[in-house]
Amino acid sequence: MEKTRRLRRIAETGIGVVLAVTPVLLWIAWTPTILLGVMAVSVLCAALLVLLTESTPDQRGNAPHALPPEFIAEVHQLFPLTYHHSRHQTPRFRRAMKRMSRLIEGPAE
Repeated sequence: MEKTRRLRRIAETGIGVVLAVTPVLLWIAWTPTILLGVMAVSVLCAALLVLLTESTPDQRGNAPHALPPEFIAEVHQLFPLTYHHSRHQTPRFRRAMKRMSRLIEGPAE
């Protein structure tokens, strides 16, 4: 299991590097054949990256899941200028964070 996870991370990193270099390669491609080759490799890498990341379970072994709609609504209700890096967090901010952590954790099972 650990080897699989490590290989997956290495593959994701390698594919990410290829995708990061793609714009430069497209810029310096001197023939239409090389341009099409770079495009084909980048599309293939993007598809592989999507497949790798979509099938990756989270740390607990569960498939990735969406956030509950209540959590997203709570985030949208936060004041945009909330100073979360402040040393003295306001009571309003602490209450909002507690509500959001309860929403993420979900109902007690």
